[in-house]
Formats: sequence, C-alpha cells, structure tokens
Amino acid sequence: MFSIVLLLIVGISRFFINGSDEPDDTATPVADEPTATVTVTPTPSAKPSKEAGNAGGNKPDKPKKPQSSAPPEPTGECSPSDIVVEPAVTDAYSYDNVTIPLQLRTVKSSACTWKLSADALQVRISQKGGDLVWSTVDCPKAVPTREIVARRDVVTTLPLTWSGRRVVAGECTGHGPWVKPNFFVIVAAALGGEPSSATFGLYKPGTALSRTEPDSPAN
Repeated sequence: MFSIVLLLIVGISRFFINGSDEPDDTATPVADEPTATVTVTPTPSAKPSKEAGNAGGNKPDKPKKPQSSAPPEPTGECSPSDIVVEPAVTDAYSYDNVTIPLQLRTVKSSACTWKLSADALQVRISQKGGDLVWSTVDCPKAVPTREIVARRDVVTTLPLTWSGRRVVAGECTGHGPWVKPNFFVIVAAALGGEPSSATFGLYKPGTALSRTEPDSPAN
C-alpha cells in the first residue's frame, strides 16, 4: 500500500515538472515596442520682444510730428511802423512802362493785415543828382487800395507800374515827357515806417542792360 502511494506521488510530480518545461502555445510573443519621441516646438509670440526691440540699450525714438508748412494767419491790423517796404526794381528800358516790385514784410508781428492805399504807402523816383521824376504823391492811382497780409518770415511782393514819364508841375497826366536813359534812385516806405532805397538804370531800347552809365539818346 505504501508503495502504491509513493508511486502516485512520484508520477504526479513528474507530470507537473514536464508540463512546466513545454512552451505555452497560447502565449503571444510581444515584440519590443519603439519608444515615441515627442519634440515640443515653442510657438512664436505675436508681439515683438521688448529686449529685441531694445537691443542697443536705447529707447526707440518717438515719431516726430510733421511741422506745418502753412504760413501763420493774421491776428490783427499791422502797425505802420512794423511794415518794411523794400524796392526790388531791376534795370529797364526808357520809353516804356517800368514795373516796380515792392517787397513787403513785418519786423515784429508774425502776421497782420495792412490796409494798402496811397495814404499808407509812398514811393518816389529821383534822377541821379536829386531831380524828382515821379512819386505816388503826384500819382496816387498807381497804388491799389486793398488789404494785404504782411508776415515776418514770408515776403509779399506788390508790383507797381510807372509809366516811364516825368511828372510835370506836380500833375500825373500820363502825357508828360519820357524820362531819358540815366541812373535813378527809388525810395519806398509805409507811412510811419522806415524808408528803403535802391538804384536802377533806364537804358536806350536795343542796348544791353548793364551797370555802366546809360547813353542818352540823341535829341
């Protein structure tokens, strides 16, 4: 009896031992799975970096405001003593009208309104040697009547026209004798202001305009 039991124990032991040595056909071999590598790329910021914009260590320059190029508007009437009138006449020919450009500006006021008239402006032309030839006192109609904006930094040009004829006995008839070629002095001033002067020559038609003494025509 004891022998039978012993044989059963040995047989059962071998069964379990042999069973464990055989491979399990039902087991599925697992291959090595590759390891996934995830790379994180930072998203660029939509706003520029303050450090990048200030790489030089200086604060960025503020945009400059555009300067207005418009001349200043008048703030009132001009004082007569503040008006400067400068004749800018050039050489011309005798026996014809002569254009006299007058350049107007102020001394102190940035911009003001000046009432131009023969009572506010005086121009006189004298021949070399002091002989009076023409003036706005005798010919007031040569000065227009209107308002002019005078500015300190911008010159306003007012053209006057002289007929080229001499005033006779203080009368401006427009039919006086022609002024012969010569050098002349023109003086202009706003009444109450400082006068300015310039010289110019009248030349015989057909000759070159030069600063030499004009030749008088033969009578």
